[in-house]
Amino acid sequence: ITIFYGDLSTYERARSAKRQRKQEKTPYNRLQSCEFGLGMFHFKMAAADALWRIESEKEDARRDSTSFMKVVAKLRPDDSSRLVSSAKFRERHELIADVGTVLRLDAWRVAVSQSKGFASLESWAVSKPSLAKIEEIAERLVMNYTEGDGIDLHAMKARSTDVRDQAQENTIRTHHYILLYEELSYALNAGDIGRLETLLVPWILLFRATGKHKYGNYTLRFWHALYFIYPEGLRRAFRLSILVNPTGKAHHFRAVDWVLELLNLFTKDMYGGSGSNNTKERILFESILVLLFRSSHANFERNFRIGGLTFAHAKKDMRKTFKFVLDYLKSNEQQPNNYIAGRTSRHSIPDMIGKGWEIL
Repeated sequence: ITIFYGDLSTYERARSAKRQRKQEKTPYNRLQSCEFGLGMFHFKMAAADALWRIESEKEDARRDSTSFMKVVAKLRPDDSSRLVSSAKFRERHELIADVGTVLRLDAWRVAVSQSKGFASLESWAVSKPSLAKIEEIAERLVMNYTEGDGIDLHAMKARSTDVRDQAQENTIRTHHYILLYEELSYALNAGDIGRLETLLVPWILLFRATGKHKYGNYTLRFWHALYFIYPEGLRRAFRLSILVNPTGKAHHFRAVDWVLELLNLFTKDMYGGSGSNNTKERILFESILVLLFRSSHANFERNFRIGGLTFAHAKKDMRKTFKFVLDYLKSNEQQPNNYIAGRTSRHSIPDMIGKGWEIL
């Protein structure tokens, strides 16, 4: 069996080729030995796009002062209009993490204030709480501030309008969707295949509900084959090959299709020549040398102490920005994690996982 990875268009081409050859006599000519794996880098990009659609596609969803996009506007005030419709994957990925961080920090502030009597997280930190107390608050956050076993959001929405807090309901559901994405990112970086497999089903449903039917179908086919069609040996082969760790460092696992995209960048863009040298023949001829070219450039930069040696995205110091956004969220007009009876919202974030089950 030959396992190969790629994006959705590569999967469609491979599936089309196998369909066209299904009448051939030999397994080799039928491409029977070729099996397509789930390209997790493109899967992650699709997941970010699905979450972005849920939180920003409806105009009313962007108008509430406690909405996802309002927090984005506070984080990136100069780009808020562009980010609605034309945000790139890296921007979406970073903003989902940043919005999730500030919303959870605000939830920590509310939980600590209600249970421990501290006015701020800083004053609680000064008291040096034990690990047991921190875990107690963390468990309370999981049960009371995000959709799941601890909260029946459908029952909350069924209450009368003078009791409901529609803004808090939206925040609870936003926590849920953001945490699904962040758990996906964590599983991919950590190489946690078991955790990754548990996340396929909710993302299949979210893909269906947000109109990404091709990705939903693609993922469902792979999940079904992995659990019900492939023999145990092939299942193990898929699980061991779906992620790789080029550097060997902890939490630096990468999807196979990410490595392919990196090599495409080196081959076609960085070391593919220019002008009359930028031809298909030359690119193919020198494609096997791209990593050697990269190593030579890196040695040159290192020896002459030239900046910009790495292509890795440096971690940004967001402390001042987060403090500014948290001050905005804890003002009396906002308070997304506080319960305020009778508070209304222009838009109610729907249960997209339930909608996905209906479509499925």
